[in-house]
Amino acid sequence: MAMGRVMLSLLLLLILHLDLGGDPGAWGTPVVEGELSSQPAADRGIQRTQLGKHPQNPVCSPTPSCPDPDYQLLLVPTGARLPRALAGPCQLWSLPLPVAELGLGYTSEEMVIFHYCAGSCPRGARTQHGLTLARLRGQGRAHGGPCCRPTRYADVAFLDDRHRWQRLPQLSAAACACSD
Repeated sequence: MAMGRVMLSLLLLLILHLDLGGDPGAWGTPVVEGELSSQPAADRGIQRTQLGKHPQNPVCSPTPSCPDPDYQLLLVPTGARLPRALAGPCQLWSLPLPVAELGLGYTSEEMVIFHYCAGSCPRGARTQHGLTLARLRGQGRAHGGPCCRPTRYADVAFLDDRHRWQRLPQLSAAACACSD
């Protein structure tokens, strides 16, 4: 049984290595693009490398402020601390998490990359609803503002402690946008 797990792990590592272009520096990079962090690569002055194909994104095209959200499972070293996110525009962020920390009852030693949306949204009204809401906010009759939220989701897969693949549909955000 242990030999089977070792073989599966080696196969997964080989697949990941090939998917990442075989670049030794690519290990530990987030699912989106660039260096592993909960801070966008553009804010750290890191040049992004393209991982995988670029599907049509209805919200925006892949740029430093709106990255390509292709999902790829990566192994992440444990104990890595991530810097606190800085305030910035609404965008996709990534965070490596042990499967147990997802809080969904799965037991696994695997780490997955969890994507989420965070950032500030301009108060510019783009819809009739937005115009009305902005007017009501100005009068003090409505509260809050536009929020950064997922517009598309991606499935996440991992190997559990019983050597079975588990697929969690729509666990991670795949694209983000501001909405009223």
